[in-house]
Amino acid sequence: MLLQNPVLPIQLLETDETIQAGVRLHLLRLDLTDETVSGNKWFKLKYNLQHALEKSYSSVLSFGGAYSNHIHALAKAGALLGIKTVGVIRGEPEYADNPTLKDAKAWGMELCFVNRQEYRQRHDSEYLGTLKARFSNPLIVPEGGSNKFAVQGAREIITPEIRAKVNPDQIVLACGTGGTLAGVALSVPDIPVLGIPVLKKADFLFSDIENLMTESGADLTDNWDLDLEGHGGGYAKVSNDLIAFMDFMLKEHQLPLDQIYTAKMLSHLLKRIERGDYAEGSTILAIHTGGLQGARSLG
Repeated sequence: MLLQNPVLPIQLLETDETIQAGVRLHLLRLDLTDETVSGNKWFKLKYNLQHALEKSYSSVLSFGGAYSNHIHALAKAGALLGIKTVGVIRGEPEYADNPTLKDAKAWGMELCFVNRQEYRQRHDSEYLGTLKARFSNPLIVPEGGSNKFAVQGAREIITPEIRAKVNPDQIVLACGTGGTLAGVALSVPDIPVLGIPVLKKADFLFSDIENLMTESGADLTDNWDLDLEGHGGGYAKVSNDLIAFMDFMLKEHQLPLDQIYTAKMLSHLLKRIERGDYAEGSTILAIHTGGLQGARSLG
């Protein structure tokens, strides 16, 4: 579990936009890595949990919202590896009844609900010290899992076999905390990588991603950029058009998407293709980063 990376399927996606533009669009289906520890979370957790085992930490603690893919994946991975997990959850205890947190609790995760004011302290060293004291010195993993271990794992997403098969002119993926993009960009310094943040005013990610690269011990690369216009109104903002897009992709292309990350990324990417951002004959590799469990919040 988590020690051997899975073989990742690649789907050719042909839409009206790609056909008219003469662009080949491939999807790297990370959502098919594992039924539960799926998507980029597999790679971001891999070396965090290996470190926890090697250093004999009593538990692993991390942060997330009520439908956090990271929290969900961490709880399951911890259960599989016999590692106690703690989730510091932004929101009220009533959220414990939602599908994401019911799963996490069933897999043994201890849930600690905090208000938004306290949650904003999740980067504060003094606050982290109180959590270490309260939960018997756990390994603390940042929200979203993005740290040097996550970058190390994300560097394994684009394998030589994938590069040879697709030979992309650009790699595109959704961005939350930037750890996956940092790892992917470092692994392919000769290929342009575009991140589409799902947060409004996400220009802070430029420095965050550089810091993650530096923290991982790597030299900075200049092969990546961010498109700040693909957030669809902001984090967790879901329009009727986006839901219709998700339904269309599932029906016409057998492609399940989530409303927080992958649907926004792919919808915006197709708009970029339609408006002529890519030359005819270009090949794009878009990364489906998983997170499908979060779509359960749609009911």
